[in-house]
Amino acid sequence: MVFPSSTYILLLAPQLEELQGLESLLQQVAFDVEIVDTADQALAKASQNPPCLVILQEHLRSDTTIHRLRRIKNADRMTLVIVTETDSPSWLHQDQHPDVDGFLVKPLSSDVLFSLVHSASARQYCRQA
Repeated sequence: MVFPSSTYILLLAPQLEELQGLESLLQQVAFDVEIVDTADQALAKASQNPPCLVILQEHLRSDTTIHRLRRIKNADRMTLVIVTETDSPSWLHQDQHPDVDGFLVKPLSSDVLFSLVHSASARQYCRQA
């Protein structure tokens, strides 16, 4: 399956070392990865060109940021996930996070990440049609 060249992953992670290998896993994916430090930078980047996948660190997520990401043009093409810890209670109650598509629970595996990236890219491609 061939996807448009504008497909990219947006990572909101000012302290990338906290994501324990996510950056190196993402480098193996055949998509561009844009890393931003702040919610405002993420919103600006996504507003210019919606990514296929947005990954937020758990401590950076806020309902306001997530809601603003979901309100940008073509936000329905984005998959939005939060990276969280195994012992974090937030991923257990996904129904309390309606604007979030899912949670990546550490430790992350390359198989899960690759599957997520390709699913997000397919979602963006299908919604463009």
